[in-house]
Amino acid sequence: MSIGSAAKIMKHKFYEEKNILPLCVNEGCFNNVAVREWKNWSFKSECHSCMNARKEGRDISGVIRHKKICCENIDGRLGFKCPVHPSEWDFFQESLDMDHLDGNHFNNVPENVDTYCKLCHFRKSKEEGDWDRHKGSARKIEVV
Repeated sequence: MSIGSAAKIMKHKFYEEKNILPLCVNEGCFNNVAVREWKNWSFKSECHSCMNARKEGRDISGVIRHKKICCENIDGRLGFKCPVHPSEWDFFQESLDMDHLDGNHFNNVPENVDTYCKLCHFRKSKEEGDWDRHKGSARKIEVV
């Protein structure tokens, strides 16, 4: 089965099971999140409009952006401190991820999402077993 057809099957299955895409995490935005990858039901935390505006440095009237401009683990909340010095964040904006604290990507509300650099997000995910496809919060679904 080709990757494209697997993605189409998973997209169809997603809607067939009466799932709906979560809303953008940004307060005041009521668009659906962007889809990262259908074959694993992997979604971004923001919609395309908010992502594009953020990357272009534009504000959207009535929308409060949630993604921070630096890693929130600078305070060591994950049990280790972020290795990136705060003075370097101007160069690393595209290296920031939004992490769902409870592992549920459908629970896309500001209180459930923190911003971590890719280094901290990687380490947190590895230490907490977020990559284990058998973990309850795993999104990967096998196509039979």
